[in-house]
Amino acid sequence: MQTNKILAYKERGHRVKIEQTKIQRDWMDDTQNRHAYKCFPVSLVNTIGYSISFLDDIEFIWDGISDTNPDHVKIITCGQNVCNTNRANGTISFNTGLYFKTDENISIISISPPNYFIDGAFAMSSIISTSFYQDSFPVAWKITRPNKNIIIPAGTPVATLIPISISSLSNFEMDLYDKEYNHEDKEKIIEKLNVLRDLSKEGKFSNFYRDAVDHNGNSIGRHEKKSINLKLNDFTEKI
Repeated sequence: MQTNKILAYKERGHRVKIEQTKIQRDWMDDTQNRHAYKCFPVSLVNTIGYSISFLDDIEFIWDGISDTNPDHVKIITCGQNVCNTNRANGTISFNTGLYFKTDENISIISISPPNYFIDGAFAMSSIISTSFYQDSFPVAWKITRPNKNIIIPAGTPVATLIPISISSLSNFEMDLYDKEYNHEDKEKIIEKLNVLRDLSKEGKFSNFYRDAVDHNGNSIGRHEKKSINLKLNDFTEKI
């Protein structure tokens, strides 16, 4: 299978880190017996893409006014040459110090890091044509809660980058029908609900979806992939 190569360059000395997004989340660790990790769709998406984080805490506050004046957002703490408010309109931007080069048929979509939550602000999404884009990869957050100190602890991802082919996406076509999809008879549906209820009472997770089986353990298909493995060959000098 052909490997799609991405060339990445980091400004020397810039206190930024890029890595495959990790599965761990503090709030998932805090669930009883780490129960949240039993949810296969959540655990899988946790590892999608490459995450960008900074090695220093970031703290800022917005006065609630959204206009073209950048002074409505005050940066309290931030690493050197990392944060700016030039976008204004209740946003804060980050200089990632990261530059990417891809083939023409590959772009990079930047999304809010899956299942990370910062009260009062979130990462904005964008798509960059990295085959020709020559500037530091842009990341910005929209602030949603005014007059509150927003803190992004060091090491917390500020964006997740996912390589995609926009051309491939454009080849999809969806057919929408106004009719029932579930072909199971009522008896089987009730049987399945009873199994799920009993498992829930015992504090267990069904794993039906994770294992692609029905409630009787019979195979109903298979996943495209059950894990996401991204490589990052780090040739940089360690900070």
